[in-house]
Order: sequence, then C-alpha cells, then structure tokens
Amino acid sequence: MIDDSRIPWAIARRRGGDSPFDLRLLALCLLAAALMMGCRNEASTAKAPATQSGDAAVQAVQTPSSGPASAQTPVEVQVTVLAAKIEVEKPVLNLGEIGTDSKRSGEFRFTNTGQAPLKILQVHSCCGVATRGVKAGQEYAPGEKGALEFDYLAGSLPVPTVTRELRLQTNDPEQPIVSLTIKASIVRRVEYAPRNLKLFLKRENAGCEDITIRSLDGKPFSIAGFRSTANTISAQFDPNAKATEFVLKPQADMEKVPRNVRGIISIDLTHPECGNVRVPFDVLPEFTVNPVHLMVFNLRPEQPVQRDVWILSNYRDDFELESVSSQKGTIKLINKKKVDNRYQLQVEIAVPAREGSDTMVADVLEVKIKDGDTVSIPFRGFYVGG
Repeated sequence: MIDDSRIPWAIARRRGGDSPFDLRLLALCLLAAALMMGCRNEASTAKAPATQSGDAAVQAVQTPSSGPASAQTPVEVQVTVLAAKIEVEKPVLNLGEIGTDSKRSGEFRFTNTGQAPLKILQVHSCCGVATRGVKAGQEYAPGEKGALEFDYLAGSLPVPTVTRELRLQTNDPEQPIVSLTIKASIVRRVEYAPRNLKLFLKRENAGCEDITIRSLDGKPFSIAGFRSTANTISAQFDPNAKATEFVLKPQADMEKVPRNVRGIISIDLTHPECGNVRVPFDVLPEFTVNPVHLMVFNLRPEQPVQRDVWILSNYRDDFELESVSSQKGTIKLINKKKVDNRYQLQVEIAVPAREGSDTMVADVLEVKIKDGDTVSIPFRGFYVGG
C-alpha cells in the first residue's frame, strides 16, 4: 500500500479544497521533483574518466539503468595494453665464402612495431664476432628503426659451414630474446708451404726451409710483418713489394733455438681475404726421454717400486751421464747400461708414508748430461685406494 500522505495533491485535498495557493504549491512541488529526476539520470549516464598506469590505459563506463534505484549499476571496463614489439628484417645472414684470417662486416636491421618504447636490456655476442651500434639501455620509440652492426673474424682453418649466434634481450613481452644468426663458409685464399717447419740443432741455420706464400685467387698482396716465438726465426722482406707469390728465407738464431724447441712463425699479409698465415716450428731436441712422464699407480707406503727410463741421443752422438737424482730424494738410480747412443736407467721409487688424506706423491727425476744440459722427467705416483 502506497502512503499518499507525502504526495502534494493529497495534502491539499485533506486541507479542504483546491485553493489557488494550494495549486501553486502543488505545481512547485512537481517542478522540483522533475528537476531532481533529470539530474539523477544525467549523472547515471556520465562516463568515468580514463586512467593510465604503466603501459596500460583503463576506461570504465557506467550504463543507465531502468530498474529501481537500489539495484547495482553494471560497469564496463575497457583495457588497452601498450607494449614494445621488435621485428628483425633478416634474422639469418649468410656471408657466403670468406677467406681464412679475414674480416667480414654486416648488420641486423630491426624496427619497433609496438606502441611503447623498445628497450635493449642486453646484447650477447660470441667468439670471433664484435658488435657495435646497439648497447644495453638503449631505447627505440614506436616506429623507430635500429641496426646491430658486427665484424666477423674468420679463423685460420677452412670450415665448410660455420655458424655464429648473437642475441638481443629486450622488453618485448612476446619475444624477450631475439636470436640473430651469422653463417659463412671459410675457404683458403692464400696457400703456404711448408705447413710445419722442422728445425735441427746440429744443422746450419737449424735446417730452415724456404717459406713460399701464394695467392689462390690471383689477387696481389704484400708482406706486412714477420715475427716468431722469442724472435727465434726472422726473415728479410720488402713491405712495398706486391705480388701473387713470395719466397721467404728464414734465418734461425742458433743461441735461441735450443731454448725454444716449439713455437709459431706469424706472417702478416695485405691480401684482402687473408691477413695472416702461421707456420708452427719444432726443434728436434738433443735427447729424447722415454717415458716423457713417469707415472705409477697403486703405490703402497714403504714398498719401493722400480722402473726403467731410457735416454736417447737424437743426433747419434756419444755422450756420458754425470749424475741421476731427484729433487725430493724420492727416486734414486739402481743401475745404468749404455747401448750405442742411448742409456737404460733402472731407478727405484721410495714410497713415503701417506700424510693425512694425501692420494698422490710427486717428484722430478733429473739426469745431468756430462758437458751438456739436464734432462728433467716429472714423476707422479698414486696410492692404492687413493
């Protein structure tokens, strides 16, 4: 039942009649009620202002309701996410054939196709590749382009297919890590001989051979530099001379050769696809030791072990032994026998008691050649159960 006591015309009737004053009061009450209903409807159809947080724009809309005032008003929420997006033009680049010891440059182009700034978090390179143009912390606006430039340095050996991978770590939510691949085929553009240089202590100029360097693609070049380990080997050359073939005559320093029995000769070239060639060298030492390393397993404390060691003259020279000993006294000579240009040594290893958790004993056997150098033989022994 509706209580009509609050309605203006009901009030007027109860007071007795329709006087002009009562009619005017009724009209004013109806006008006020209409204005209030209009304001309420206008507020219910107004849209809430859009708000932004980070890269997301959120918009709430309140729709009008025809039901009772006490009913809940539905709210529609619209979310727009603004994110960065990296798009690489060519993620795989094939450089084709590259000469050994040469450099090839290139670039990976990319674009930020997203609606938020693209940030580079990290640039990951790999061996033989130097990068530039893009670094960590760099940002690209929406639509902006960029390029990761690189220099690839080929190795000294031919390889049919070589692959190198670079990576860009970004704030792209769909692709946080982008893989960029470099492919190439390493080939020889320059050949040289000999591949290895054999040197000898008892030969003139250590028996050095001539080194021949020749262009395989017909492109002329110059010799830009010549160096070797400890300057043991040198060679004369004219850096202004240009040709497709050179013959170098190495010179050995006979005082340095015995102290540098292994090393590398490095020759710099101006060939566009071969900047350097390397020739290893080996010196035949005066003596060869067998075994080179003395190694014994299953040692038991205070139980001596005997082994044979051979000393051979590589140049077939007669020689004598002056002494045989070890640095720590663990090894001693028991017997020696000379056969032509070599010695057979019988040595005894005195196994010391184990100390704590030790599993190994080490020493160095030293054989002094009369009027010559000392030959050193490392020893490693391992306890049983160690």
